[in-house]
Amino acid sequence: MAVEKLSVSLPDIVAARARRAAERAGVPLSTWLAEAAEVAADLAEAQAAAQDYAARFGEPDPGELAQIRAQLAEAGVGLPEAVEDAAERSAALARLLGLPNERRVG
Repeated sequence: MAVEKLSVSLPDIVAARARRAAERAGVPLSTWLAEAAEVAADLAEAQAAAQDYAARFGEPDPGELAQIRAQLAEAGVGLPEAVEDAAERSAALARLLGLPNERRVG
């Protein structure tokens, strides 16, 4: 997998929290930061897509939105998932999207 080495500056408290989280996860800090950055980038892209959709088609009405939220909750969307399940889901999605192998690693 190709990597780009970066130098970043973090507030002391954020760096300490990130180190603790990486230790708890049993991964190097750089791995933990890369995964956190990927999650944040995915969320930002999803929010941008939702804004584009709303600009193009309008906001859903409150009743539709409540129905969608209920369906998502019933399906378990947003609930915590096991690390193994998350890795399998990510790998399957990467295969469906035709992403390169290095992007397929959880």
